[in-house]
Amino acid sequence: MIYKGIERLCGDPTPLRKKVEDYGSAVSTYLSLKKTTSLFRRSIVVGQQKTACIEEVELAKSHLAMVCTELDALHERNRSIIQRISNLEEALHGAPEEEWQLKRDVEAKSLELHVAESEIDVQSKDLATLRAYLLCRLMM
Repeated sequence: MIYKGIERLCGDPTPLRKKVEDYGSAVSTYLSLKKTTSLFRRSIVVGQQKTACIEEVELAKSHLAMVCTELDALHERNRSIIQRISNLEEALHGAPEEEWQLKRDVEAKSLELHVAESEIDVQSKDLATLRAYLLCRLMM
C-alpha cells in the first residue's frame, strides 16, 4: 500500500523497497545468528564442564590403575596356585609307587620281626633250660 501510494504521488518506490528488503535481510541474518549462538554454551560453562570431565577422566584412570594392579596380583596368585597344583599332581602321581614300596618294606620288616621273635623265643627257652640245669648243678 505504501509503494502504491508513492507511485500515485508520481514517486519512485524502488529505493524504499530496496532499503526495506536490505533491512529484512539483515534482520533475518541477525535472527539466524542469534538462534545459532543460543545453541552454543558460554565459555565459563564449557570450562566448568571441561574441568569436570578432566576430573572424571583422572578418577577413571586412577581406578583403572588400581584394577590393573589387582588383576596383576590375581594373575600372579593364579600362576602360584597352578604351580602348586602341578606339584601336588606330581606328588600324587608318585604316591601309589611309594605306597607299594612301603607295603613291601613293612612286609619285609614284619618277616624280620617274626624271625627275630622266633630267635628270641628259642634263646629264651635255651636260657631257661640253662638256668634250670645250673640250678640243678648248684643244688647237687
